[in-house]
Amino acid sequence: MKKTPQHTENATIDKLDGSRYQGSYQAIVDAIPDMIIRLDRNGIFRSFEGAVAELYWPADTYLGKALQTVLPADIADLFQSKLEATLASGKVQSLEYTLLFDGEPRHYESRMVHSTADEVIMIVRNVTRKKRTDESLRQYHNQLKLEMQARMDDLSLAESKYQRIFHHSGSPSIIVERDVVISMANPKFEDLTGYHREEIEGQMKWTDFIDPSDRDMVETYHHARREKEDNAPSEYECKIIDRKGRAKDIFIKVGMLPDRGRSIASLIDITSLKQTERELRDRDTLYSAILEGYDGLIYTIDKGYRIRFMNENLIKRMESDATGQVCYQAIHQRTSKCTWCAAEKVFEGQRVRFEIKNPHDHRWYYSVNVPVQLSDDSVYCQAMITDINKRKEMEEALRDSEAHLREENIRLRGTLDDHHKFGDIVGKSAAMQEVFELMLMAASAETNMIIYGESGTGKELVARAIHDISTRQDGPFIPVNCGAIPENLLESEFFGHKKGAFTSADRDKKGFLCEADGGSLFLDEIGEIRPELQVKLLRAIEGGGYTPVGSNETLASGFRIIAATNRNLHDLIKKGEMRSDFFYRIHVIPIHLPPLRDRKEDIPLLVAHFLKAYDSKMRPPVTASVIETLTNYDWPGNVRELQNVMYRFVTLKRLDLVGDPAIPLEASAMSVDRTSTSLPEAVAVFEKRHISAALAEHRWNRTRTAKSLQIGLRTLQRKMNIYKIR
Repeated sequence: MKKTPQHTENATIDKLDGSRYQGSYQAIVDAIPDMIIRLDRNGIFRSFEGAVAELYWPADTYLGKALQTVLPADIADLFQSKLEATLASGKVQSLEYTLLFDGEPRHYESRMVHSTADEVIMIVRNVTRKKRTDESLRQYHNQLKLEMQARMDDLSLAESKYQRIFHHSGSPSIIVERDVVISMANPKFEDLTGYHREEIEGQMKWTDFIDPSDRDMVETYHHARREKEDNAPSEYECKIIDRKGRAKDIFIKVGMLPDRGRSIASLIDITSLKQTERELRDRDTLYSAILEGYDGLIYTIDKGYRIRFMNENLIKRMESDATGQVCYQAIHQRTSKCTWCAAEKVFEGQRVRFEIKNPHDHRWYYSVNVPVQLSDDSVYCQAMITDINKRKEMEEALRDSEAHLREENIRLRGTLDDHHKFGDIVGKSAAMQEVFELMLMAASAETNMIIYGESGTGKELVARAIHDISTRQDGPFIPVNCGAIPENLLESEFFGHKKGAFTSADRDKKGFLCEADGGSLFLDEIGEIRPELQVKLLRAIEGGGYTPVGSNETLASGFRIIAATNRNLHDLIKKGEMRSDFFYRIHVIPIHLPPLRDRKEDIPLLVAHFLKAYDSKMRPPVTASVIETLTNYDWPGNVRELQNVMYRFVTLKRLDLVGDPAIPLEASAMSVDRTSTSLPEAVAVFEKRHISAALAEHRWNRTRTAKSLQIGLRTLQRKMNIYKIR
């Protein structure tokens, strides 16, 4: 009784290195037209994979057994000799053999490939159908040969008789004259080529139909055959081109007629057969590429949870072949089914995907589980597992980063004082609230930024405030007025110089880029930098480093640029005074500071802010008329002008606005009670007020304050201690 063919699949996994082909399982299955057999050095069957439906007996009949115990002696000896040759030479060995099952021969072709020092892989293909097709084709050729011979005999007796047979032949046929012209063509040849007999007979040469790549061969055969029939093959293959320009693969049988050097050729269209052969070769190539290039882990189990297939990567990962074993025992070292197992759903036809953290190596994996329907309607569960630990780590890092950004946002917003103050910058207007929001964004980012605004709007104050609450707050803040540096010193100031680099270079000097390392470089009036220097700055910004004047050494500096300008940089780009690549490198986060005339509701806040810098005893009263006067003024000098007006207001006791007459305050606000105050006391009060006002005007820079008061720095420090000015 004939045995029902058994189907055995393969299996694997649980731990898996990263796969570059997620979801490629179906492609692998489709690409395997062969059966893959592993044999060890002693001829013991180790595993069966791929088209195992070709096995006559179940795989368990062969597994673990030697060739000689399960195969006929002559076949076993052939296998053993090829096995030894493969292991000895490392070269691929090919073999063909035939096995009898229930009296029916099955033909096989095999390639034996060296795998490891003690193991080979056999790629086996059942060619029974091909053999039978070849035999049928041979019989057909023989029959055709007999028919052609009969035809030629008849033609030699009577032209009319063989013409009748020729035209009624079941295959495309032509008669070719010595000069290669076709003298006769039957209807089947018309169907094959798309040309009519009237166009062909006596008009076209046989070689006119031949593909250019085969034309020389066909013409050589034609002439050689007429010298001696045995000089050319009677059967061969070539390509012809039909009327629509389509190439067709043709098998040709040619024989010589007994008169006038004519030949008769019968053709068989084997285009579909050739296409099938090409597809098989392509599938072989695809299969080989997938097999060699796939680095993931795959396993297949049956409904008994027994592993039917493990790919090589999984075997190497486990350091053993667990085919035939129970998956949860072999792979997961468990005594019962895994709690996360999706096999039951897969056996019902579902596709299941999930992520899991392996309890053994604590790495994350992505598992794709799909059903495999076999020809006997049995279903296996195919699992493909991908290592996604890196992706999970990135997701975790992203979540941590988001949490950090939320905390940073809360911290930065905490720097806003009642939403009306940001460091030394005050304002409750909508325009300033928008500026504060942009400052928060800029402080939390590491990108370059640029501040636009008229002179006196506080661009440096904004830059310093952003630096002070950014992650670079512990680094230096280096302010540079680009318009105040002589052009011939720009490169030296930015990049530094070595001693002797030029006449006045009597020592090494660090440049702004070096001083700003780890901090912020504030470039005020950036539009004053010439394009030649912009190129070198751009290289340093992009991490290419910089070279001090007079040096060959390339240095690196990690700094952030905060630029500022009151000019239209787009106009400078159009004029060629600024490079577009340099502009876009600094124009990442733009902040536009509004002029004071556009936010007059902030004037009372600014007045109160500036007056806090002075001793309460020397502050004149700020009346409604004072605020009204300040609000009605257009402030061409912006906030800086208001600060100076407040300085004069405190020291001179009057409002002194450009273009307006000075508005004196009431005498009671200016005078000092002479009856109760001595001259030294009055002088001390005035001196304290004057020093406090100067300090406020120069933003408490003691060096500049001392210079403006025309006294020494030590004298200023001593008087500040005497008057307890802090």
